[in-house]
Amino acid sequence: MLDWFDAGSRVLEGGRTPELFPPLDDAQAQRVWLAGFAGAWAEGGSDEAAEDALVAALGGRPTLLRQLWELGPGKIARRWS
Repeated sequence: MLDWFDAGSRVLEGGRTPELFPPLDDAQAQRVWLAGFAGAWAEGGSDEAAEDALVAALGGRPTLLRQLWELGPGKIARRWS
């Protein structure tokens, strides 16, 4: 069975099946998923910004994107802007 950390990594690698995305309104699962996504991004050496990769990976899932943004990148942007 895949955990949320591994699922986040797989989405960055191109996986888009529904079971790879954390449930809405489950901040704990979303945090672990976001950590996996970010970890895979950091290891991948991508030229694409992490925020851009997240937006691209969550195309068609605006509610999940908004909830993830509130947990991570969105807080950073608000704090440092």
